[in-house]
Amino acid sequence: MRQKRMNQWLGLSGRTYHLASENLRDFILEGADLYLIARGHTVLWVGCGLDLVTEPAIRLKFRKALSRADGVFRLSRPEVDGERLSIIADLEGAVPAPFDQAA
Repeated sequence: MRQKRMNQWLGLSGRTYHLASENLRDFILEGADLYLIARGHTVLWVGCGLDLVTEPAIRLKFRKALSRADGVFRLSRPEVDGERLSIIADLEGAVPAPFDQAA
């Protein structure tokens, strides 16, 4: 199995997230892992597979994001379930971390 490339994104809070790059053509949403779908440096959607099951509006936003995306990144499920929503909110305004900060 090929090791996934890690990318660092800077959340609105200033927190740096280490996200695994996924192949856009064949990625699969896995349970409670969080995914960031982007086009270039613009975040189009952040969430998990469970969100798509419970919210029709989120499904629509996900499909639109997927049709415009050129990248998808995965963050392992947060250790504390209560962190999920705050991480999603933080990542919705995220940008790729500058190279000097990513090191």
